[in-house]
Amino acid sequence: MGIRATYRNPIFSMFLATVICFNSQESFAQRINFSTWTGSDDIVLNSVMAGPELKFNIEQPIITSGTTVTINLASNQTIAFRIEAPENFDLTVDVDAPLFLTFVDDPSITIPLQVKLAYNNMLPGNELAGKAGAIELPIGFTNVTFPVNRRMSGAPGPPPTPLTGTEVRTKSTAFIYIYGSMGPVPTVPAGDYSAEITVNVSFTSYD
Repeated sequence: MGIRATYRNPIFSMFLATVICFNSQESFAQRINFSTWTGSDDIVLNSVMAGPELKFNIEQPIITSGTTVTINLASNQTIAFRIEAPENFDLTVDVDAPLFLTFVDDPSITIPLQVKLAYNNMLPGNELAGKAGAIELPIGFTNVTFPVNRRMSGAPGPPPTPLTGTEVRTKSTAFIYIYGSMGPVPTVPAGDYSAEITVNVSFTSYD
């Protein structure tokens, strides 16, 4: 998952149609892209939308120094991923996110970034329905383990063994949601700001 932000002069700047204005003389453009990794071919992880991006400037078009822009779970800018995996197994989701966007010309200059994570494993019909019953992790927590489909009782099984012959495992669907905040935006120089985020989904091992 890559994050790229560009801060430019003069009044108007466009970077892939994503623009945030700090004031009448400067502008800041940011882009947050997503890539995914799974620990097994039995896990399918896909974004609900094509080319997902967290777009803080759409959430709040005009941003001034000192402002914090928040994309919350209910926002249309929240990014949803669909996980398909064999039912009755536990998954571990890990979002490795930095705390700052970093100025590429001087790593000591940064803009605070806070990424949040939520999930729904109650078999919602789609990602929108899943938001209503999603479980939000506390601020600062971006690692969670949960069953693909929530069990009413009983212990989880071990990670699945490789299939042989014509065996087919029954799969269930869960959703994860990624959102967060940027700021407070300090007084920063014009230029490019970047960060790297990794999202991992794997079967949980209780060894």
